[in-house]
Amino acid sequence: MDGMTAPAHAKPASKHDHLWVLAVVAVAVLAEVWASWVGIGAMSGFPRIDDVPTDWVLAVAVEAYWGYALFAWLAAAPGPRSRTMAMWSCAVVFALSLVSQVSYHELTAPAGATPGRRFVIGFASALPVVILALIAILVHLRHLDREEAAETEEREHVAAASAQREATEASELDALRAEIEATQKALATAQSERADAQRTAQEATAKAEVMERKLAVARARSARTEKGANAPRSKRADPRATEVPNDVDAQAEALSILANEPGISGAKLGPRVGMSARWGQLFLKGLATTGADPEGGES
Repeated sequence: MDGMTAPAHAKPASKHDHLWVLAVVAVAVLAEVWASWVGIGAMSGFPRIDDVPTDWVLAVAVEAYWGYALFAWLAAAPGPRSRTMAMWSCAVVFALSLVSQVSYHELTAPAGATPGRRFVIGFASALPVVILALIAILVHLRHLDREEAAETEEREHVAAASAQREATEASELDALRAEIEATQKALATAQSERADAQRTAQEATAKAEVMERKLAVARARSARTEKGANAPRSKRADPRATEVPNDVDAQAEALSILANEPGISGAKLGPRVGMSARWGQLFLKGLATTGADPEGGES
């Protein structure tokens, strides 16, 4: 039952105790017990002072102390000792008040009243005091319930704020972790790209060295070709010797372009150095035939 929640249509508890009800009951009860205590005081021989009766003193003393003890017990006790004293004295005086009310009505019952009638008279005389005690206790319990509800609401609010704060911190921590992971991935990618760049640079350097060796071989062949330009040539000579270009400057520029763009075609290479596309194709073909032994030459 404690874990059940209130239905959606349930109305919130009122924040007012409607103390006017307690005041009405207290006035009505005082009117009844006043007559009883005055009668008991008169029967007990309370004196008259200058024709002023003192039988009302009993009503004021007993009921005032009983009400104050009840208040001190339920709401205004500053410590455990005063609360204990107020509780027991309130109980004792309350019991005495009930006994006195019942006894007075028993003594003043009509002569010849049956036991049943006497019981009804005594029971009815005790009801006002009992009702006054019950309504005072009810008001106090309502006050305690409101305090407990406020404390529960405050705890729930604190718990919700704490949960929200923890969720925010967890979200920020997740975001920070994600940022760190992204940074680590970016760093790994940069390191991989750096390694690729270093490897590409090494490959380009190696290709440049190969191209330089090929250029040296081409220059040597060109020099031998120029020396033998005026000598008669045999028809059985290698036809490829007549296809090798003799422009050394164009060859040097072509080798420089190949060092930076090793994948360029001969048709594009020739116009780049001011020669024909056929020249570029023959040049690349000549490099391919001498690439197997770039340090060697023709014998």
